[in-house]
Amino acid sequence: MRQQSNKLWATVALVMVFVLLSACGKSNSSPLASESASPSQTAVESPSGASEEASTRVYKDSTGREVTIPTHPQRVITSQYLPQMLAAGLKPIGAATHLLNNFTAVKDQLTGIEDVGQANEMNLEKALTLNPDLIIATEWNEDKLDQLSKIAPTVIVKWEGKDPFQHFTDVADILGRSDEAQQWIQAYDKKGEEARAKLKDYVKEGETFGVVVIGGYEKGQLRVYGTGNVGYTLFQTLQFPMTDFVKTEWNKGDNNQGLAISLEKLPEYASADRLFVVKFDNDPEFLKQVEDSRLWSDLPAVKNNKVYVVDASLWFSYDIMSFEAQLNDAVRMLAK
Repeated sequence: MRQQSNKLWATVALVMVFVLLSACGKSNSSPLASESASPSQTAVESPSGASEEASTRVYKDSTGREVTIPTHPQRVITSQYLPQMLAAGLKPIGAATHLLNNFTAVKDQLTGIEDVGQANEMNLEKALTLNPDLIIATEWNEDKLDQLSKIAPTVIVKWEGKDPFQHFTDVADILGRSDEAQQWIQAYDKKGEEARAKLKDYVKEGETFGVVVIGGYEKGQLRVYGTGNVGYTLFQTLQFPMTDFVKTEWNKGDNNQGLAISLEKLPEYASADRLFVVKFDNDPEFLKQVEDSRLWSDLPAVKNNKVYVVDASLWFSYDIMSFEAQLNDAVRMLAK
């Protein structure tokens, strides 16, 4: 009897081993949770029943191309989206020159990031030596797509026509870090709410705000901003009102580079109770002309000493990390 029992158990054991080996060779297919993912993405079920994420997925970029990319890339080069990547929690291995020089908000987080040249003329040899597993580019890199794609999978994230939070969520999706992006945005919204509550003690209800930029793209340039670019933090996050006149003019559109005005138009466009001013140093003679003019000295904000000169490299940056730093800066200046 004991001998027959041993044979029976041996047979059962062999059957169990066969079943387990058969299970190892099977997988169940299911789409990964991503708006840009194609239905060809799969998750693999392990023998224990746990779902294992696929190492790659198909991403449809802003040009309509379907590109197989790592599900969670680690070695990424970007021609434009450095602050967005840092906010999502991934430091790129390489970035375009202007990203390493012009973003005050992230200047203390750049160690170890290699310079890969101009945004629209990437140093392909340098990029190749970095052995990236993904390249994130913009529409102005489309003419180099074939060359870039030979180095690593390359996706285009459109810049024009999208606001910084759309840029952020697009990039986070590609990195497989959408959850981290949503957490960052929620924290930012809370910070904005707290800042608005704090500044109620320092800014009277109904006080209007304005943004004036002196200098910049060309000589003799004077611009006013509404909710875009340098005015985003004041009018969107802090929700300060602009003057009715500027609001009307801004809402007419065609303001990607601000509302260009002549010096004579200052009383109409810069009559807010408080002014945030950006001074570029490319045209010192024009800057002096503006500040020495009667039109400038008669502005309500100038008369009442409510003019705030801000750092151009911080306030002219149009990304979510800069917005956070601008918010801190605005609270520091106004809470006095």
